[in-house]
Amino acid sequence: MRKYFGGLVLVLAIAMLVPGTALATHSNGQGPSKDMRSGAHKGFCPTPFGTFPCQVHVNGQSESAAGPGVPARGQWWIRLDATGNPFGFPDTVTLSGSVTCLTAIGTSVWSRLAIEEANVTVVVPGFHTIIDRADDNGEGANDPEDAATGFLAGPGTTCPPIPISTTPIESGNILAHDGI
Repeated sequence: MRKYFGGLVLVLAIAMLVPGTALATHSNGQGPSKDMRSGAHKGFCPTPFGTFPCQVHVNGQSESAAGPGVPARGQWWIRLDATGNPFGFPDTVTLSGSVTCLTAIGTSVWSRLAIEEANVTVVVPGFHTIIDRADDNGEGANDPEDAATGFLAGPGTTCPPIPISTTPIESGNILAHDGI
């Protein structure tokens, strides 16, 4: 009996020496308690003028996991290959700005991207935004391609998880984290 009591006291003493933060876990497994999206990919971007080959990079996070997606922070850019377009746009259309809203549910992320710079006059920085959805479908050889889509929108700071369809990306990787 004395051996059991001595062993119990030793285990309790060791447990008291371990910092409490080392024992903390997040409800969603590994990662921060924030909603986030990062990564870059190539694919096709729908626009009011047609669908163009594009490169997209989004790196953002939201402090309000499982909430409204604000406050959010991060940066993004899109480069559209508009070579030969009949609208008089430059061959490469570039848009960029900051992430104003980001909500992750499972492996899907919805974000609103404020347009702060554009090299075409039909997009008004400070007025137009992009509402975006991305799906992180894993990274294994047998996993389906990640998918994404977005569309030009007016001003706003919300990013509700609306059921917009995504299309598979051509190459790259989208990382999503639901910080429940």
